[in-house]
Amino acid sequence: MKNNYIKMNSNEKYLSLGNLFNLIKDISENKSTAMQLEIFYAMFNNQDVNKTTVNNYCTGYRAISVLYKQIYIDLSEKYEKDKYIFIDIVTNILSILNETIYQKDKINLEIINNNKKLKLLCERLYLLAKSDVYVSELFLNKVNKLYEENNLYECLINYLIYTVLENKQPRYEEKIKITTNKEEIDDYLRIKLYEGISYITSLKELAKKNNMYANAELGSLEFSGLITGNINYEESYNYYLESAKKDHPKGCWMVANLILTNKVNKDFNIAWEYLNKAIKLGNIAALNTMGNCYLNGNNPEKTIDKNKATKYYEKASEYGYVFALNNLGKIYEKTNPEKSINYYKLSADLNNSWALNRVGEYYRKNNDLDTAYIYYKKAIESPYQEVCYYAYYNLAKYYYLENDPKKAKEYLIIADENNVKEAVYLLNDKFNMLKLK
Repeated sequence: MKNNYIKMNSNEKYLSLGNLFNLIKDISENKSTAMQLEIFYAMFNNQDVNKTTVNNYCTGYRAISVLYKQIYIDLSEKYEKDKYIFIDIVTNILSILNETIYQKDKINLEIINNNKKLKLLCERLYLLAKSDVYVSELFLNKVNKLYEENNLYECLINYLIYTVLENKQPRYEEKIKITTNKEEIDDYLRIKLYEGISYITSLKELAKKNNMYANAELGSLEFSGLITGNINYEESYNYYLESAKKDHPKGCWMVANLILTNKVNKDFNIAWEYLNKAIKLGNIAALNTMGNCYLNGNNPEKTIDKNKATKYYEKASEYGYVFALNNLGKIYEKTNPEKSINYYKLSADLNNSWALNRVGEYYRKNNDLDTAYIYYKKAIESPYQEVCYYAYYNLAKYYYLENDPKKAKEYLIIADENNVKEAVYLLNDKFNMLKLK
């Protein structure tokens, strides 16, 4: 992997899990090399994780797993009614900070709130939060108020929740090369921010003046059918082509993509020219598309080159491009199942619905239905354009096994309405329908 992701534990710009771990290690006198794992165990009460995975979470190379996030989602929901729900985790962290094993039946809020090292930790976390441009003023005011009230217990809890659930990782250095035109950007932003109801009309007027940003935006709107209510790939292509002529990275990729996916009938050479141009301009999606071209033999040589395809997928995956991660997972499914599922997990941790469902299937096949349920449920929480509807089908089976036929039928109907053939079969089968009534 190239080191183009932003390290979350080697600077003071991010309120991240890695920097939280660093501060705990720094304040504690324990300098053991196993300290990182120890802190992870303390926070998640889970020792079934390896050193490399924890290190990847801390550096920010990968997103924190859905499973670990779910622990904090559940705790956060209970926290509203039970402020003591985090007491074990805070006690564990206190034990690390002070190198003292606290008896959990004897610990109380007074001991926690008067701990000097915990106070120092909260102070330094606040300084870190202030330097993070992604941390809101509302959050800063909240933790500062708790600190001033000497409520270190709740202060720390807010930091824990933020680093696990709110901080976005991985983050990547900007690599897109685009020659910006200040006048065109100003014109585009002016209508984007101020035109309101006449937005589309204004965009079209701007596009007539050959504004690449307006052309790219109109291309996107036509592609999604958001102008007339009907998808118009030809119009989308025309708008994107105009933006591509002025080196708009996405415009170049979309010109190629529309041709290669047979959305428009244009010369293959145009697609190949603009696909290569998009890659030179730093468009990540274009790397994945190029991988597809070599995997499927859709290239000038008309040859299938799996090695070349893999290299392009790997380049795109370095930027956390979920479709490239999924493609790598597919490539290794038969030859290296463990490597395959690891790629799917990376994509799932970035909330890709298809990968979440796939990982859910992995756990189901390994008889871990509870973990499978977490992934299936997360899969259907994606935006409707991105949802993998097989997750509804899999959840329907889960609810049936949990003796909830009403919920099972509800989810089967959703899957059926979205062309999941297996759901159609179950709904049409009289015997199964009797079960689901």
